[in-house]
Amino acid sequence: MSNDKIIEFDFSSERPDVHRLLRRMPDFHASYGLWIINAGAAGRSGENGFALCRPRKFEFYSISHLIEGRGRCWIDGCGECDVQPGQLVMITPGVLNRYGGAADRPYIEDSIRFTGPIADMLRNSGILQDGVWDFGSARKLLPIMEMIQDPSRDAQINANITLQKLLIDLYFERNRNSTVPPVEELLEEVKARPSHWWTVEEMAEFCNLSTDQFRRNFERRTGIRPKKYLEEFKLRQAAELLVSSRLPVAEIAARLGYRDPYHFSRRFKLFAGVSPERYRREFPEFTAPPADV
Repeated sequence: MSNDKIIEFDFSSERPDVHRLLRRMPDFHASYGLWIINAGAAGRSGENGFALCRPRKFEFYSISHLIEGRGRCWIDGCGECDVQPGQLVMITPGVLNRYGGAADRPYIEDSIRFTGPIADMLRNSGILQDGVWDFGSARKLLPIMEMIQDPSRDAQINANITLQKLLIDLYFERNRNSTVPPVEELLEEVKARPSHWWTVEEMAEFCNLSTDQFRRNFERRTGIRPKKYLEEFKLRQAAELLVSSRLPVAEIAARLGYRDPYHFSRRFKLFAGVSPERYRREFPEFTAPPADV
């Protein structure tokens, strides 16, 4: 296979590889919710390994920290890019991917593979995302590798907690270094115009992005779809107004762009689990200021 871009691969004639889980999750890890399957320090793949790597899917989560050499990576839905030392490749289950050495350089990595419902929750909340991310030159995976060599319960718990913290820290660092300021500006504009119902097309145009690019960037930044973000923002604002003011429910609905107060009440109940009126009654000792203050 040549080092052409993956979009030129003929998927109809050759099926992608699947890297499977070879055994079930041990009982202790199943009860905890996270299982570090295995790890490797300074693993080495050959020069131009990307050119030889077939499209594949994993049945587990994989993080690969490039510590030396040079790489190239393609992830379905994210595109193709170079990988430099100090960057981390994250792959979630079921996502087509290829990565390996490039430009006549080997790919030398520290890597960890893991699975479990805690990992699924982190992915569903947007904390785990496929892609190539800056991770730094320090070999942060090595302490976890040392912990999992010890089969004691305390060492295994410590390894799981350390991995979770590392993944969450990576998520916040990624957001701090976001290179999509138009999305940040859009979020401020959404907050400034709570009665406006933005369409995805309007949001994309505000950010000067195509709708597909906008959706990817928005979900990367917030972890949820644009329309879901918009309505959740409105309903959270409604919850605040219900307990901080004496405004009638119909007026709160109108201030947030709901033309039909009954529709608003139905949406609020789906969001909060109770009607707006009952939500307000849950705070009987709260003294709200007059509506015209």
